[in-house]
Amino acid sequence: MEDKKIKEFVKKRYSKIVNNEEDSAECSCCGNTKENSIIKQAQAAGYTMEEIKSIPLEAVFGLGCGNPTALAEINPGDVVLDLGSGGGIDVFLAANKVGEEGKVIGVDMTPEMIETAIKNAKEGGYTNVEFKQGEIENLPLEDNSIDVIISNCVINLTPNKLKAYNEAYRVLKSNGRILVSDIVTEGDIPSEIRKNFQAWAGCVAGALDKDEYINTIKIAGFKDVEVVSEHNFTEPNMDKRLIGKIISQEIKAIKKCECGEPIESIDETGKDSGCGCGSESAKELLGNDTNDDSGCGCGDIDYPDISLVKNPDNPSFFANKEFIQNLEEYAHSLGILNVGYTLITPDLLIHDKFIQYPFTIVLTMEMNEDIINTPPGEDAKDLNDTAYVRLGILTTKISDYLRKNGFATEIAHPYGGLVKFSQLGQKASLGWIGQSGLLISPELGPRQKISAIFVSIANLPIKESNEHSWITDYCEKCGKCIKACPEKALIENETCCGEKETEFVQELCIGCSEGCTYCIEGCPFDQKEYTHIKNRFDKMNAKLRAKQ
Repeated sequence: MEDKKIKEFVKKRYSKIVNNEEDSAECSCCGNTKENSIIKQAQAAGYTMEEIKSIPLEAVFGLGCGNPTALAEINPGDVVLDLGSGGGIDVFLAANKVGEEGKVIGVDMTPEMIETAIKNAKEGGYTNVEFKQGEIENLPLEDNSIDVIISNCVINLTPNKLKAYNEAYRVLKSNGRILVSDIVTEGDIPSEIRKNFQAWAGCVAGALDKDEYINTIKIAGFKDVEVVSEHNFTEPNMDKRLIGKIISQEIKAIKKCECGEPIESIDETGKDSGCGCGSESAKELLGNDTNDDSGCGCGDIDYPDISLVKNPDNPSFFANKEFIQNLEEYAHSLGILNVGYTLITPDLLIHDKFIQYPFTIVLTMEMNEDIINTPPGEDAKDLNDTAYVRLGILTTKISDYLRKNGFATEIAHPYGGLVKFSQLGQKASLGWIGQSGLLISPELGPRQKISAIFVSIANLPIKESNEHSWITDYCEKCGKCIKACPEKALIENETCCGEKETEFVQELCIGCSEGCTYCIEGCPFDQKEYTHIKNRFDKMNAKLRAKQ
């Protein structure tokens, strides 16, 4: 699903609610909409009648999955931001708490919602509120300007949740706090529901796994991330496959920024989210100052440790076949396509770092259509960065699974610049490196992100041979990726022996800085099946041999 189409559908859906063209009960996230009453829906979400009576009634749409203002510890004089402010219910409740010395700002992407909220503010006589039209992934606010951020069942509606939390981190002051009510999942959600626009607008399809959601907040740089409350989300006529898997949570976190403490936020906009303590800007953190021959790794970042399980004091060193099979099934259930095994060697390390366990599990995840179809630029870069972060989160979950079962691990984050991932994938027999420097695999061609876990399992099922080496000969005759590169980062040179070799110039590549994927789009392995290409190549070689 394309991000822009999702946003447009959600915007139209909520515009209809404002204009009374659609019942808000149909997309309420409160989990109890049996009563055909907006007031009942609001009460089910957690608002008291006293709170509802204290604000303009027209601000209450019965949307949401909690009452963030009740738990956000809003103080007089605070500057509060509401992400996805709708008709203004949470803005007005917060305004009552901050008083005349404070201010509450509501941001919403739907013009009709903004118009309604402004009208409600005038009728309610509120002078300490302001409503701005904008997207939560690109907030129309200055850095370090907000004391408290609240949000009610909105962040799950955006396709790029990491960027939304990066923006929240950017605008918060040092020691600012965030309290969100949102929908998360626990267990597998059918793909047809994930791809359904109606389910996106109804808060379900876009919801992240509960652990992935928490890790996303941590990766954005927040500290003391805590689930304050949670309960199962239910509604009449809910798909039976979703029962028990949809959860409403209220989560709080803090932007801790003290002198000497590094900022770990990854701000995809490139803006400095620091607090004036001399911390690096995110743009510097995401710079492409990687060593050459890094094997398509982007960045060189020390990612925050988001593991939920500590390494065992006395790790196990052997795993039976049943455990390896269960491990692979668990990885596949998360969205990992391929799992391979190898030994890490010094030549595959970009940095001189001691790796305690050389036994390596290599993981690949598919790059989705949005990344491939988006032209180079900020949008493509955001999608590319988000894919790296998602794989990092999934890798951490698999690492935690290993630790729970008694094995020690260390993660090589896909955006961490620690290892040469394409070479590692080739050594694990998952595919072969093409002229672009990318790993080409039978299942995904060059369309994959790669990560790795160093583990204490000494008897990993490592393959001794690689059946994909023929790709080198094919690529030498093809060269389409070289022609497709707009920045000429792939240069074809002739060797002293008259043969051709391809040089990858890291400094010219805009794959990381702008999310460029033209070399992937130009590759025949991205357009046709691996087996089809191999059969044709074998037939062509057979004809050439017959003529000799």
